Amino acid sequence: MNQFTILSAIVALGTATRAGAPLNTTIVQPWLDKHLPNLVTKAQALRDGATWTEVGALIEAAVQAAQELKPVLAGTARAAFVLAVVQSLVREFAPPSAQWLLMLLNSPFAAMLIEMAFKRLFPGG
Repeated sequence: MNQFTILSAIVALGTATRAGAPLNTTIVQPWLDKHLPNLVTKAQALRDGATWTEVGALIEAAVQAAQELKPVLAGTARAAFVLAVVQSLVREFAPPSAQWLLMLLNSPFAAMLIEMAFKRLFPGG
């Protein structure tokens, strides 16, 4: 997995940090270095057809990792961040037979799934 692909997708969001500055590679690169290996492992599980369990595991892992960015990103910005990461990984690793997953991730429903995962995993905020 090329880190540049994910890095580009995240920075292209134009998300502002809590301090008001745009999200940049200085903030994101250390996070990617730490979490991308685990996320790639979860995404590689999609290669055999992408079951709901595998998709859920990938989203949950990305949400748990993104929680580390809570001091930098707030609310819907974190969800957009997670969605960009998951979309990049799915494009890279999901087989052509899992096109339904890309359609799902490109819908407003995907952001709601991610928000629900944050609330379930981190009920206190």
